[in-house]
Amino acid sequence: MADLPARPSLDHLRYEARDLLRAAQAGDAAAVGRIRAVSAAPTLASAQLAVAREYGFASWARLKSAVEARTTDLARQADAFCEASIRDWTGRAARMLAATPELAGYNFATAVILGDARRVRAEIARDPGLATRVDARTGWTALHAACASNWHRLDPARAGGLLAVVRIILDAGADPNGRTGGPRGDWTPLRCAVAGSANPPVVALLLERGAVPDDDDLYLAGFGGDDHQSLRLLLGHATDVAGIAEKALAAPVSLNDTEGVRLLLEAGADPRRYADDDGSPASAAYEVVRSGCSAELVELLLAHGADPDGPGPDGRSPYTLAILQGRADLAGLLRRYGAVDDSTDADRFLAACQRADQAAVAEQLVQDPDLPARLSEDRQAAALIRAAETGHTAALRMLLDLGFGVDAHGGDHGGTALHAAAYSGSADAVRLLLDRGADVDARDATWDSHPLVWAAIGSSERRDVNPHPDWVGAVQALLEAGADAADVTLSPDESHQPSPEVAALLKQATITAR
Repeated sequence: MADLPARPSLDHLRYEARDLLRAAQAGDAAAVGRIRAVSAAPTLASAQLAVAREYGFASWARLKSAVEARTTDLARQADAFCEASIRDWTGRAARMLAATPELAGYNFATAVILGDARRVRAEIARDPGLATRVDARTGWTALHAACASNWHRLDPARAGGLLAVVRIILDAGADPNGRTGGPRGDWTPLRCAVAGSANPPVVALLLERGAVPDDDDLYLAGFGGDDHQSLRLLLGHATDVAGIAEKALAAPVSLNDTEGVRLLLEAGADPRRYADDDGSPASAAYEVVRSGCSAELVELLLAHGADPDGPGPDGRSPYTLAILQGRADLAGLLRRYGAVDDSTDADRFLAACQRADQAAVAEQLVQDPDLPARLSEDRQAAALIRAAETGHTAALRMLLDLGFGVDAHGGDHGGTALHAAAYSGSADAVRLLLDRGADVDARDATWDSHPLVWAAIGSSERRDVNPHPDWVGAVQALLEAGADAADVTLSPDESHQPSPEVAALLKQATITAR
């Protein structure tokens, strides 16, 4: 086992991993052996894991943390602390402050972030320019930082202090509509206050001082997790919701949040001007079906004028998508609002498969025996993924019996049906897919992650795709099939943490593997 130098370089370790990967890809037997000791796939992630293990660390993330701990001085820690207080959701900022209490009094920036009103007032009295000065590193002002701080959530006792700091900075001349530059992009103080862990008292103060909400603010408020408090405040101060709201509806739609959609519609948002999360024009009806929303939410949009036939980017209509997803309730609802039945024989065949309707499938096969063979790999993958993520094992078994490729990649992130089943906690589907030969080490096209990683993330995000999720069962089945628990990072600083039950199972599996 190698020892880290006294002053390790993370860049050097990255180069070491890249060199190892290149050597393995060139056929160097020693390099291949080093990577195979931790993973079957020669990827950058597996090369990094090999390097980490050789230095005595369970994961690359833990190696990285150890290097940073040895090389970061207090000034850099303060910068990292401020960043974590704004952008990190793992509680890292609280752990940093507990480990290094002197961060609290280090400088003006940490005082702002922590809501230290006495210190901020004194500093601004000494140097009034602090209230409006732009930080050269981030492009933000003190007002942006105070509004974006998550310390009202990390330590609720600091909420009053943060509100007081925002008031002090505004009183000192800060612009409530000032925009940022630099690497963090275009942000206003209001946008900082509604994004992520929204801070309604700060939102209210900014609005009182003249902050003007726009579509992005309404959109971000939809993710606030504050029982719609910030969204209601914004809607109460927005002068022309009908004119500005486009992307705003996409947030509650993605969360299947009927009340959020209702608030926006009643304030004037027009679903005929719907934009997706990227701000591109989209079909509201198609997006709510694609997102798996409730019939109540879908009807709410249709009743407010959403086009029932508006196609998605793939050209399919909301009606066709609904039947492909086995959502007869939505298909019937769309028809009641005038949607045209434009489904094809292939669509109806796949819909019957999703219902596990053996009679309907058999009837179509009699009429057209070659129909399954004509379906593209993308359509086969989409059907398998839908059955797997919803835990519909009868439908999944039928599709596999028809010859659909068990390891076909598809979906938004290029995963397999096993990825989808693992993420949604569909334990029986995971077992069925593994019994049919699914690759337990398959990697998705977006993050190069295998199904065990998807299961770990799914256990914390808990999307309500499968009505009876069992992530512990899914993880156990993957581990029994040979999935490597070491590839799942259990560091508390990781943004996507598994559930406590799954984390305990993975930790035990890692210990046992050693």
